[in-house]
Amino acid sequence: MYEQIDEQIEVLAICKNGTIFPYMFSWNKKRRKIDKVNLSYQERDGASINYYFAIESEGLVAKLRYNDKSLIWTLEETWVQ
Repeated sequence: MYEQIDEQIEVLAICKNGTIFPYMFSWNKKRRKIDKVNLSYQERDGASINYYFAIESEGLVAKLRYNDKSLIWTLEETWVQ
């Protein structure tokens, strides 16, 4: 089932060689380890860049966004398997 979320979340990420790798996130008072990043891409939005990640976490498939100017992570949408 697909659901549009668009909610700010906390993310634990690893930065390696100038690349961001999300590792874990908190949503609905629950911490979720990211099992797999299926896709990542970036889009310029004026002076900022949005980084997108399609992830799998404990049976949840989701899309995360990170804005490099505001430093905010957003859970954009989810698909429950």
